[in-house]
Amino acid sequence: MSGSHQDVLRVSTSDNVGIGYDVAGLGSRIIAQLLDTLIAGAIMFAVSVGVFAAIGPADGQSSVAVRLAVGGVNLFVYIGYFTVCEMATGGRTIGKSAGQLRVLDLSGAAPTAAQLFIRNVARLVDMIGGVGALLMFFSRHSRRVGDFVAGTVVVRIRPTTSFARAVVPVPVLLRTPDAGPVIEGVDRLGDREMTAIRTFLTRPGLEQPLRTRLAGEMTNRLLDRMQMPPSAPERQWPPELFLERLYLQLQGRVPR
Repeated sequence: MSGSHQDVLRVSTSDNVGIGYDVAGLGSRIIAQLLDTLIAGAIMFAVSVGVFAAIGPADGQSSVAVRLAVGGVNLFVYIGYFTVCEMATGGRTIGKSAGQLRVLDLSGAAPTAAQLFIRNVARLVDMIGGVGALLMFFSRHSRRVGDFVAGTVVVRIRPTTSFARAVVPVPVLLRTPDAGPVIEGVDRLGDREMTAIRTFLTRPGLEQPLRTRLAGEMTNRLLDRMQMPPSAPERQWPPELFLERLYLQLQGRVPR
């Protein structure tokens, strides 16, 4: 039962270098949901008042039709609030941001727009008889119906420092001390990513083909996590150079 212990989503590269997040539990997700529902409810109330004020008094069948229309619009607003927020911020709503939560693809990458749309439309099913909350309580990684159909999971984005402290410090061998230009999206990374990069950079004895492939895999995952656009110049850097520069820029940001 996932609600009874701390769950962790781990994503491993081919060389077993793990990048992981603590999965958000039922309690933290309910708190985030309540805050988001209050905000969405305020928007829906404003929309309803505006529509009724614009239409004016209505009687009989006209009144029923107006109420149904307003209900449909508010349903669209409710689903749209979550979808737009998560699309604009890479998996966060106001409630999730307050609770330091974020939606991720099960691979650890940022979710696509299609995934976010699907998981939020599925809220209609989750609300039926509390099925979403029940499923989160009993399922692995606390996933609701929307998460299952979209292939997503909600995680904590607050760094977990205990993992980094458990790593014995090993000298990092860098080919250059130059941190390069400021890399956008560094603030989206934490101590887990720092540990994974450091682990890679402290293993100079890897055979070059394996080292090159591993650096490429790590770089692609990190670029996706940082929401780096396809046109970003960092995507043209050699993977090992990118990892070294990212390590140098993370040093002053992540507690060790």
